[in-house]
Amino acid sequence: MKAYSYFVPSIDAQASVWAGTVNETAPVIGPQLGLTAAEVTELQTAATNYKVAVETVETKKRELEEAVARKNESRKTDVQVIARFAGFMKKHKNYTESLGSAMGIVGSVTIINPKDLKPLLSLRSFPGRVEVGFNLQLMKSITIYSRLKGTNGWEKLGNDKSSPFIDTRPLQVPHQPEMREYAGRYFDGKEDIGQMSAIETIAFGG
Repeated sequence: MKAYSYFVPSIDAQASVWAGTVNETAPVIGPQLGLTAAEVTELQTAATNYKVAVETVETKKRELEEAVARKNESRKTDVQVIARFAGFMKKHKNYTESLGSAMGIVGSVTIINPKDLKPLLSLRSFPGRVEVGFNLQLMKSITIYSRLKGTNGWEKLGNDKSSPFIDTRPLQVPHQPEMREYAGRYFDGKEDIGQMSAIETIAFGG
């Protein structure tokens, strides 16, 4: 059984070489296979255009990578210089909030009610455990709950301050895979607070 693939390379680096080959061989092979001089010229023009287009993309990719690297390095160095001078100026006796705002060196303040916060969970199943990933937003801890799919009532598994929470509970029935549901609420050190996360489901095989 033969598997045929299209002759135009899908990888840009290979496509550039291929287009160059078409351009170089067209004047010799084209007439042997019935192409007129005008058709050979048209073929060469198309091959050249494609080669230039592909190589331009590769050049732009490299330029973008270099520009991103320069930006990241500048953020480490130049922005630190700006931050250092901002800190110095804010300590001056003539400093006011309006002057700082005009210069763009005053951070914004957002008032967030913890009661409105809702965690986002993500699940991964491994032999012997389920990893429950979560985001903390501005909170310091979260409470993780679980139950078998199709049952009522949540079991509190515990609190955690760093993602992921590791659930190592065994299967309720040995050797029988189960569908588990997980949810979470933020914990302020005394009680759960905010909204319950969306319920996430995963198969666990033990």
